[in-house]
Amino acid sequence: MGSTFTEKTDLQKKEECSEKSKENINKEDVHDLHTVEHLPEMKEHKGRTITIEIAAGAILGGLSALIGFVWDATLESIFWGPTFAPGMTWLDIMAVPMLVAFFVFGIRSGLISAVVGCLAIMAFPGEQGIGWLSMWPKFIASSIMFVIPWIVLKVVSRKERSNKFFKKLEYSSSTFNHIGVYVFLMVLAILTRLTVMFLLNVLLFAPAFMYLNGWAPKFVNVFDPDWTTILLSFGGGYAGWNIVQGITDATFSYLIVYPTKLYKRFTTW
Repeated sequence: MGSTFTEKTDLQKKEECSEKSKENINKEDVHDLHTVEHLPEMKEHKGRTITIEIAAGAILGGLSALIGFVWDATLESIFWGPTFAPGMTWLDIMAVPMLVAFFVFGIRSGLISAVVGCLAIMAFPGEQGIGWLSMWPKFIASSIMFVIPWIVLKVVSRKERSNKFFKKLEYSSSTFNHIGVYVFLMVLAILTRLTVMFLLNVLLFAPAFMYLNGWAPKFVNVFDPDWTTILLSFGGGYAGWNIVQGITDATFSYLIVYPTKLYKRFTTW
């Protein structure tokens, strides 16, 4: 009788251990499912995303080139740009994919996208053989829109910050999700773009454009009294339109990346 009771007790213990093991296995399965559902973001794999950044930059650069080519070949003849800024168009969203590349995949991707997109300008039919010149102001103006914010974040994030606003300036794509920070960085970029492009247009691009199109007998300069007013007018017109273009670039790219949470899913920085 005692032996039988002992055997039953041992059997019950074995059954309890078996049930506990099953519970532990079930818990592990649930944990594994939880892990699968919450995959780590790509930015947690720093150092292993260079291929993604290069590929994304090339793809978005190609998209930029396609947008520019379609616009140049079809709509530009209908919606020609302002008379005070010859060569500019009323709506130019070529730089939007470049900014998207930067916001999501970082500076490397942004620069690759800008190079690919702007090199394509040489093949645009509307450029009439001077696309090699037109691509440079587009590349410089578009790059400023993300290089300036990148420099600011790179520098500020390395310093001690007591100010509540500057504490938000982390070196991360998510920093731009704060609308106040985004506006601040874009204003800096647009003002820099305005200043740099005004100087380059007055000193280099406008004289070259006028000479190659036969509007001037030689490569003129702003210090020539006969051309000072004309070149400053051109420079002012282009500078003013760079403000409009900068706001357009910043607005469209923000709406694509941040309200849609695209940056949370694909960001590498």
